[in-house]
Amino acid sequence: MRPQQRLQRTLIVPSIFVMLTACDFEMPPSGAPTSGDAIETLPMQGVHGQSPAASGGVPSVIMLSPAGASPEIEKTASLFTIDQFGLTFSPRYLLADKGDPITFTNSESDLSHNVRLRAFGDTIDVIDADANPGEQLVVQLLAAGGYDVICDMHPGMTAFIFVSEATHSVFAQTDGSFALDSVPVGTYTLQLWTAASGFQAPRSVEIGPGLTSINLEMSG
Repeated sequence: MRPQQRLQRTLIVPSIFVMLTACDFEMPPSGAPTSGDAIETLPMQGVHGQSPAASGGVPSVIMLSPAGASPEIEKTASLFTIDQFGLTFSPRYLLADKGDPITFTNSESDLSHNVRLRAFGDTIDVIDADANPGEQLVVQLLAAGGYDVICDMHPGMTAFIFVSEATHSVFAQTDGSFALDSVPVGTYTLQLWTAASGFQAPRSVEIGPGLTSINLEMSG
């Protein structure tokens, strides 16, 4: 049995922190929010409604924060993994908070990939790194917004990451419907992001007891 190899490379560029390691890894459960086709169960306490439908396969994002809350409010970091296997990124859609560690892994036995990351709609790479079997690429995105993920070696491999600064965030379904549960009663700042228009102007909303309905289709 060959000894375990370990390689660590760190790169810091504006709005992103990257660390590359090569070692054995164990895949955690994904648990990542993804876009779908229908909402089967509405929350008992929270928000539901309609936003613009997905554009080019990229869903809308709905963000809520308590009115007056600092954008720098501390939250417990979540750990996310995007694996490359079977010529796909899994999960294909990932919603993370600013600074959450996102680990790219390659579960192929002998097939190399790479990870090219760009701000959504941009042509400038924020990272372009190899992702060989057994390697881990750890990324912390420090700027809110959408990011395209591409494997140049296999052009059909794509993914989308959205980084939020809000306390409550959710991908809408492909038809634009959305639901956010466990949102306490209060006044909130709501912001919508769409692939077609980017961040839209924040607005104030009141969340009452039970289920609050919001229509964002005409938001602009």
